[in-house]
Amino acid sequence: MITWQESLAVLKNGNKRFIQNKMHDILQHDLKLLSETQNPHTVILCCSDSRVSPDIIFDQSLGNLFVIQNAGNVSDTSVFGSIQYAIQHLKTPLIIVLGHTCCGAVTASHQNKKIKGPLQDLMTFIDDNIILDGTIEDSIKNHTLVTAKKLNEALNLHQSKIEQDTQVIPAIYDISNGHIVWLNLGGENNVTPDLNCT
Repeated sequence: MITWQESLAVLKNGNKRFIQNKMHDILQHDLKLLSETQNPHTVILCCSDSRVSPDIIFDQSLGNLFVIQNAGNVSDTSVFGSIQYAIQHLKTPLIIVLGHTCCGAVTASHQNKKIKGPLQDLMTFIDDNIILDGTIEDSIKNHTLVTAKKLNEALNLHQSKIEQDTQVIPAIYDISNGHIVWLNLGGENNVTPDLNCT
């Protein structure tokens, strides 16, 4: 069984290949084997933004990632249920909450834009995480961190029922250069994302 540390190393190496335009793993898959089973090493909760595609930015083949996408990478009951399935039934050890620069959903919430319809319900999951006296970058980072912390708290409550050692890690994908800014649950990071959005 792969560990979360090994899974994280796989993601970091894959992102490095993506940035260098030397991707190869995404093209490696066995459809017959995949039709019989799946063994994803990482759960990725990320935004539905068309510029954020985990299989590509981490150079991973089919079956490697258990991807959950919605506008603003929010965590609701369906997300919790999907993650529960991955960690309990598929034994996936690593959960990445992946925010990204230039996120439209977080930007709209940060700017207090009024939206009608189902999207407004989704925005309520973001509103409480906005840094009102900060930048959009601050709000994107805080929303990613708070979402990761809530998932981690839920995970800790049930860790005794989970066979493998699991870990939740927040991160920010910089759409301008392809780099992943890895955070810890305390919020520290070594790289500031570029927020020059076009």
